[in-house]
Amino acid sequence: MEPSPRGVEGPAPLTVGRRAPLGPGQVLITGDVAGERVVDTAELDARARVRQEVRYVTRRLREVHRVCGVPLYDVLADVRPRLDARHKMGQLNVVVVAMSEDGYQVVLSLAEIDPRFGACAALLATRYNGQVLTWPTLVMPCDGRASRYVRGLCRLCLVNVAPWGR
Repeated sequence: MEPSPRGVEGPAPLTVGRRAPLGPGQVLITGDVAGERVVDTAELDARARVRQEVRYVTRRLREVHRVCGVPLYDVLADVRPRLDARHKMGQLNVVVVAMSEDGYQVVLSLAEIDPRFGACAALLATRYNGQVLTWPTLVMPCDGRASRYVRGLCRLCLVNVAPWGR
């Protein structure tokens, strides 16, 4: 671990295998996927077709922001998660760990963002209030709070949770 500017240990620069560290704006999609992939914010911005206002409550006030981005489910569909063949609905056992460049992370289920199941419109925003972002922000429009928003997103890791008792 490298010390952070505040003297607290933080995550080391993200590398995978012999891959060079990710550059600004790059997001690594890894884990239980058919093949790892690196996407950058410019590539996502070129695909951005969803524009919406998001509303949420912070500790002190209500906020409204305009975002533009790509549905997270569409981005993950490009890498095809590896599903557990022992389970007839393997996609129900996959979780997505979203991590920021400063180490903040949240966990979502693949089913909650799948349009056929939970249909939560999770979005990888590339623009926030008209400003182009260096790294995308994971936006959870269905949440009343912004706690699962991941600013400075640099990694998405899909994890297949094995069925218990097998």
